[in-house]
Amino acid sequence: MKKTFFIRTYGCQMNFSEAERLRQLLKMSGWKEAENPELATALIAIGCSVRQKAENRVISFLKSYKNLKKNGTIFCLAGCTANLHREKILKQLPHLDVVCGPNHIAKIPEILNNYTAGKIVVATGENDLPFIECIVSGNNISMMVPITKGCNNFCSYCVVPFARGRLQSRQPESIIEEIKTGVEKGVRAVTLLGQNVNEYGQDFLQNYDFSDLLCEILRIDGLLRIEFISSHPEDTSTKLLKIMSENQKIARHLHIPLQSGSNRILKAMNRKYTVEKFLQVVETAREMIPDISITSDIMVGFPGETEKDFNQTYNLVKKLRFNELFIFKYSPRPMTKAYNLPDTVEKEEKQRRHRLLLEMQKQISNEILSTFTGKKCDILVERRSLKDSSLWIGRTIQGIPAGFKAHKDLTGKIVKVKILSHAEGILYGKEDEESLSQQD
Repeated sequence: MKKTFFIRTYGCQMNFSEAERLRQLLKMSGWKEAENPELATALIAIGCSVRQKAENRVISFLKSYKNLKKNGTIFCLAGCTANLHREKILKQLPHLDVVCGPNHIAKIPEILNNYTAGKIVVATGENDLPFIECIVSGNNISMMVPITKGCNNFCSYCVVPFARGRLQSRQPESIIEEIKTGVEKGVRAVTLLGQNVNEYGQDFLQNYDFSDLLCEILRIDGLLRIEFISSHPEDTSTKLLKIMSENQKIARHLHIPLQSGSNRILKAMNRKYTVEKFLQVVETAREMIPDISITSDIMVGFPGETEKDFNQTYNLVKKLRFNELFIFKYSPRPMTKAYNLPDTVEKEEKQRRHRLLLEMQKQISNEILSTFTGKKCDILVERRSLKDSSLWIGRTIQGIPAGFKAHKDLTGKIVKVKILSHAEGILYGKEDEESLSQQD
């Protein structure tokens, strides 16, 4: 059998991290990556079930290629969608051959290598399996490193504890070794991943938390930048913010989901903090790290959300002025506490609330980006632009995408760039003359 695979990934950065790890495992197992689904003997979709829309996308993708079944193509659904629905998903996708939860993704090469036509393989269950070790390809400037699996918060709308299981922290030695290996192969930036990175270590017997892990990673020679996502407002400590403020290697970026500006709705969501607590975290972060970028998530249309609740959210977003905001419309998710609540907000009203927040946030984001014009920023260069080989793409210390012109290879270097303009969420500038003279 010709061993070619194609992976399509949906959802969060954790899914994309797992997709990259699976990609490398398949290649080590003798498989080659196909350019498109039609050329693959194994078609793998990694799905997200946090919202119904995300789940619909992966199901639609797999349905659209079911005609390939006659060619002997092996169809595999992996990730949260697979773990949430398990064998039941076969009713919607009867042409599936493999259903594999996120904690069993490392088994996929073995499953495909030993696959027998007509046999359905279901590998799902809890997260008691080891983390998938990263295999750095050697041409990556940045890498995503999972530090936890699952979540213990059980927000009333969220399916993650059911799709990924309870919190499991990865041993610090394993994380440090993976990052060191990456740095030896040219990695200069890491993003630490977890449903809530601030929960890291809560399942350890010893007193060791996320701040302790950060301090160890900071000592790795050759690593230029560390980012992490996501943080929970309840667990974002002054200790963590102090470490961020004192270390230039750590990105000045904090992603802390707000979800709602109404204390009544936050309580119904089981978010375990109040608006006042969230405001305190943001104010402390901005006081300790004046140049910090704070991004967030908002959900509109949660069951019982009134116009008053939405207005409280709208006014709070207006006051907080996030650098970027990800806005979602509520959709019922199976097994969650909110699933059985009446979906009281009409679809059209959810869309209106979504639109109002989006329009305001676009204006705020543009106003914030405009303040960078004329400033000099340290850009960690990641790659050349695919459209213009003289344009280099990287990120500021706040994690904001930036592009600038240069005619030599600057990959993996930090370059001082004077910002001249911005468009569609990206800063544009030119290499600073002082930086050029130092290089000469």
